[in-house]
Amino acid sequence: MAGVLEIRDLHKRFDTHHVINGFSLDVAEQTLSCLVGPNGAGKTTLMDLITGRLKPTSGSVRFHGDELTGLSENDIARRGLGRKFQIPAVFKDLSVRDNLTVAYSRHVNPFINMIRFSDPAMNRRLEEVCTLVGLHNRLRVEAGLLSHGETQWLEIGMVLMQEPRLLLLDEPIAGMTEGEIEKTAHLLRKIRRTATLIVVEHDMGFVREIADVVTVMHMGTLLAQGRIDEIEANPKVRDVYLGTEEESA
Repeated sequence: MAGVLEIRDLHKRFDTHHVINGFSLDVAEQTLSCLVGPNGAGKTTLMDLITGRLKPTSGSVRFHGDELTGLSENDIARRGLGRKFQIPAVFKDLSVRDNLTVAYSRHVNPFINMIRFSDPAMNRRLEEVCTLVGLHNRLRVEAGLLSHGETQWLEIGMVLMQEPRLLLLDEPIAGMTEGEIEKTAHLLRKIRRTATLIVVEHDMGFVREIADVVTVMHMGTLLAQGRIDEIEANPKVRDVYLGTEEESA
């Protein structure tokens, strides 16, 4: 069965270096998929290809049946793909509310976005998102004063303001405390009720807690895919990944 995201025979070369090598994948709607693999496996490059940050050498990426390869990052985002990078990109001098307001609009100028406080649809979405990410009591706080975990949740909230159908997250719990990690797991499970998620993660404890499906990359290819218990029992995966120290590609 075709997925909400369909990747077929994807390749990406940088000069003579073949980073993504015939990668294919289907992602089912409203699932939480974790993408794992050793350093250099190609995880971040794959995310860049899905979102248009990089163009593939060859192959196809389709979202809800529409071809994405060749489209700009902005065009892909407008089709319902949102991405959160590992390092949060928030406006530190603006309040939590202002950050979420800026994220709601597609205008480039943040000051134009900020005059939309009277927009009923924006206000409804802001209330939904700030409650979802747990920042409803922090709306007036400058983003630069938030804790690390709160900053991560704010950026997830900023992506959610655009109501993405597919959300890509790059190591969302990096640097978090144990309590923040637990809250983030709960948050991602709630988001999954209305959107599809792909999470690049190296913390296998976190993967065990959240993943419906685990996809293992190795040297730019699909090594294995399945439930976490299937992945942990797979001898090929154990040989190249599990039990080794891993960083994102």
